Amino acid sequence: MPADLRRARILERIQRDGGASIGELARDYGVSPITVHRDLERLARDGLIERIHGGARPTGSSPTQLQVPTDWTKRLRQAQAQKESIAAEAAQLVEDGSTIFVDSSTTCLALARHLNRNPPRALTLVTNSPAIAMEVDAPAIHVVVTPGEVDQTLKMIGGRWAAEFLAGLNMEAAFVSAGGVTLEHGLTTTRRALSDTLRSALTSSAKGIGLIDHSKFGLSALLAIARPEELDAMVVDDGLDPRVADEYRAAGVNLLLAGGPRTASIVA
Repeated sequence: MPADLRRARILERIQRDGGASIGELARDYGVSPITVHRDLERLARDGLIERIHGGARPTGSSPTQLQVPTDWTKRLRQAQAQKESIAAEAAQLVEDGSTIFVDSSTTCLALARHLNRNPPRALTLVTNSPAIAMEVDAPAIHVVVTPGEVDQTLKMIGGRWAAEFLAGLNMEAAFVSAGGVTLEHGLTTTRRALSDTLRSALTSSAKGIGLIDHSKFGLSALLAIARPEELDAMVVDDGLDPRVADEYRAAGVNLLLAGGPRTASIVA
């Protein structure tokens, strides 16, 4: 099992069971306790779990830890294992020496963290996410942040300045997420500033790639970002109903199932 997929499974296990010990994880995943220790340390650095003596537990599980969650913190905690799995799959689509756009979603934050841990030889990463800009520090990754207005709720930079800036770039790929996706309305969001920014990024990129966890399918918001069949690929986690996957593929959508066999590819 690839390391990133193993960590995604470990995260899912800890969230489901409320915690796990190093010994249990080493036995169940067929790796050494040292390997599990490293996996837990990485997940803890990314804020996905809390380390405890001999193992780990979900974040925020301590009864003495109280926090009023914002929309951003809520989204950070939703579908964490699925986002990690999607990020590991999407990272395989990033080419050495390329320029990519990564949006302000928490799924793209997982992708940026993956690239920061396992950077290509050279990469220019353009983003409208203050969180990504602050976290990515690998020397091989040159970070460019869009100008524009900051939405404190979504932790994103958007609006006319961001859209105009992105319109002047030439990028190999744009990785975008959405609040929901349907075949009828496509990828959608509730914020005009975000939809304008993401459409501009997609127009300036040779390839458009959607990163959507299965909980977003069937949901629709007011403003369109892109139609799924117009994207070069949509990376989804293995929680997507196979019947829904078949429906999207029949409509011409190139679905890439994270952690599963590669049944489709992206061609230049």
